[in-house]
Amino acid sequence: MSFFTNAAAIIFKQPFTQKIGKLEIDIVSSRNISEKVSLTSNPIEGGFNTDNAKDRPTEIVITGIISKFSLKNSKIKQITTLASGNIPNRLKEAHDELYRIKNKKEPITLVMKFKSYSSMVMTNLDMPNDANDGETFRFTATFKEARIVKSQLVSLDNLRIKTDSAKKESSFGRQVGENKNFTPKSKITLTQFIKSLF
Repeated sequence: MSFFTNAAAIIFKQPFTQKIGKLEIDIVSSRNISEKVSLTSNPIEGGFNTDNAKDRPTEIVITGIISKFSLKNSKIKQITTLASGNIPNRLKEAHDELYRIKNKKEPITLVMKFKSYSSMVMTNLDMPNDANDGETFRFTATFKEARIVKSQLVSLDNLRIKTDSAKKESSFGRQVGENKNFTPKSKITLTQFIKSLF
């Protein structure tokens, strides 16, 4: 990154900082936010409703640049920091933090230009190195939304369970329509049965 690009970023800095978790990004040179809806391929019977279309997880690809010194700080503050000898290595810190986010595989919040996205998990990390980068660190990171849901267990009291079981037991053996059980009208002996054959 040239001196003029750094200077322009300082002069025309944004009123807020875009972040990946706690990592502040000085410049977002590229941002691609993908919001997709999957539509059923089956025939829709009786009219369209929301069950026929489902939101897919949000996917965000960010190309960011982090400079050796924070672009948010004024030149006077940066000169004071240099004079005191307390020089934080922001490039190494950013590099280590991106690796930590990737390896932890935990959902984080992305603060972007127009919106914040929670529950985002890093799925890809590219860190190209170019001679023209100078005292800056470039990276491209891909994030995908993790849909987190909560389940709730409901306990039933014993009386209700017994009542429900009794209802089920009483419904066994019921038949709709005529009675299918065969009961003979009169009993005959074996001798009578043999005589009726002849």
